[in-house]
Amino acid sequence: MIIDASAVLKGFFPDGEGQLQAQALIRAYVQEEIELLAPTLLPYEVTNAALQAVRRGRISLGQAEDILAVFQGLGIPTVEASWQRTLELAHAHNRSAYDGAYLALAEERHSKLVTGDRRLHNAVKDRLSWVLWIEDYRPE
Repeated sequence: MIIDASAVLKGFFPDGEGQLQAQALIRAYVQEEIELLAPTLLPYEVTNAALQAVRRGRISLGQAEDILAVFQGLGIPTVEASWQRTLELAHAHNRSAYDGAYLALAEERHSKLVTGDRRLHNAVKDRLSWVLWIEDYRPE
């Protein structure tokens, strides 16, 4: 299963929808019940989100460092996504190149993509049935 930064982050921030499902997904990964994979941009997106949370006063710098340490400890494998397909999918669905990378990797790997990004999900849900909203995730 491909996981995006928004789905990972929902497991760390208690004030958002999908936290329980994100934690269940991460727990299933840690317990080796499922495999997760992401494009190489995942650590940068998680780091940026933690930084933005500090800047907005949601968390302290120490809490951000703790989140990043736990995230790094998860060891979610990352691989390159096709740049060409990233561009094509981002353009076709009017999304960012970052979103396109997650879509491209899921498509290339014939995997589901789980996202906590409502705008991404809403943009593709009617055309890409393999993109799952985090709250629809159920452990198998």
